[in-house]
Amino acid sequence: MSATVRFYPFRRKAPTRSQLEAADRKYLTRGAPFKADVMIVSVDHDPMVVKDFAPRAWWRRLIGRLEVQRESRAYAYLGPMPFLPAFYGCIDGNALAVEKIEGGALARAPDRGKNRDDYLAQIRAALGRLAEVGFLHLDARNNKNVLLSPDGRVIFIDLAGSLWIPPGKPGHRVLRRLADLYYEANVIKWETLLNPDGDPRAGQRKPPRYLNGLIDLRTAWKRLREQKSEIKA
Repeated sequence: MSATVRFYPFRRKAPTRSQLEAADRKYLTRGAPFKADVMIVSVDHDPMVVKDFAPRAWWRRLIGRLEVQRESRAYAYLGPMPFLPAFYGCIDGNALAVEKIEGGALARAPDRGKNRDDYLAQIRAALGRLAEVGFLHLDARNNKNVLLSPDGRVIFIDLAGSLWIPPGKPGHRVLRRLADLYYEANVIKWETLLNPDGDPRAGQRKPPRYLNGLIDLRTAWKRLREQKSEIKA
């Protein structure tokens, strides 16, 4: 992967705005008043997922254009990876299109306990690759952003909330360390969710927001420190 980021928003797999308006749509979320509409659209029998800020107010469209550009640049930076949906391109400044991943959320997969080791290995490998190239997917912890395809691939989606610094650039080492910690906390979360006996936290009183995340970060910090000590020994 080149350290030079090339912004390529208009690959021809993305439909035009007129094609989008004429196509049948199935809404996954209606984002009013602040978020994008997310929908499944089929153009020329090719289903894709479209994130569209066009229906929002003018001021939200301005911010939405920045988000669309940001996510497009994230896909451009990473390039094709087996654990990401294919990037089809920008429809216009307000919308982008990506591959529709068949399947559903990994957290609800019927075989998540049976195939726990395989799924954890895929999660660790994917997050390790992202950390290696200096990419921090800040929404990777969200259950809704981790899917399981019918062929058993773990797929990460929604790159809008991401940061990246290419290897060799100032700040890469710092971001890499933060990514290692954050991603290890994500692995710890999935170790819990993919427990063969079910999530041990199910049925318990829901803790304050972000508390589980902070606990996982602390556990991840201890785990990484122990691994570092073992290497030195």
